[in-house]
Amino acid sequence: MKDDVTLAKWLNNEMDADELKAFEASPEFATYQRIREYSAQLTAPEADMDSLYQSISRNRNRQQQPKVRRLNPWLPRIAAVLVILLGGTFFLYTTRTATEIAGMGERKEFLLPDNSEVVLNSGSEAKFRTWNWDGNRRIELDGEAYFKVAKGEKFDVVTDMGTVTVVGTQFNVKAREGRFDVTCFEGKVKVADSDESILLTPGKSVTFINGKLTQLPNQEDMQPGWITYETKFAAEKLQNVIEEMERQYKMDINLKTSLPGGGKKFTGTLPMNDIDTALITLETIYGLKAEKAGDKIILR
Repeated sequence: MKDDVTLAKWLNNEMDADELKAFEASPEFATYQRIREYSAQLTAPEADMDSLYQSISRNRNRQQQPKVRRLNPWLPRIAAVLVILLGGTFFLYTTRTATEIAGMGERKEFLLPDNSEVVLNSGSEAKFRTWNWDGNRRIELDGEAYFKVAKGEKFDVVTDMGTVTVVGTQFNVKAREGRFDVTCFEGKVKVADSDESILLTPGKSVTFINGKLTQLPNQEDMQPGWITYETKFAAEKLQNVIEEMERQYKMDINLKTSLPGGGKKFTGTLPMNDIDTALITLETIYGLKAEKAGDKIILR
């Protein structure tokens, strides 16, 4: 009841200077002041103290309730941006693709996520997912590569001209200028284009030339010749042989003559670390003359 007595003394102007000063400094004074201003009939003797106290208490409780702070209107927008950025980062991470490139005159060796070994030949490129390899065992190949698949592992080598499916094997894939060659050295290899599927066993090769299936002679070597810088060709157009030499030697080789009937196809082996011997072989077979000028060679 102390509050009632204090309020009554203030309403009747019975407070001394110290009491008035202390009362005016109290948190409730502003509320009491407003009540006094808006209630002209309010006087201490006639006042209903219970009603007055309840009214003051309600006002006091409202003042003591915590204020509700409104959120900055930019916060939802910032949160949305963060969600988008995080989602984009996750998408980029889960779709991240590794790209391996062997430039002209280069070789590139690398491991797949399952520790299978890959050697890219000159002028070739391979792409594959580095995240969730088990859910996306797929390699996109442009050019030529030799694969040593880890025991028990399986994946697909995809080219523009066909797909090779392998399980724990060793094989070579070449996809260039409308020609798709696959040779199996160990295990089994399934080769599929848009029309048919073929199963290769060790020593067997197959080629599709502009989509047409052609069987190649059996392969006795344990790995492709280009690994040791000796490239073997089977019924290959001379222009394709020249382009392969350009990739391996990183030189421009121009054929400045037309051969009768487009020239007979080349079957044989050319060294890819001895340009003079390779040129002499072509000169002898096709009756050509090679002229060197810096990093350019002209065949006449």
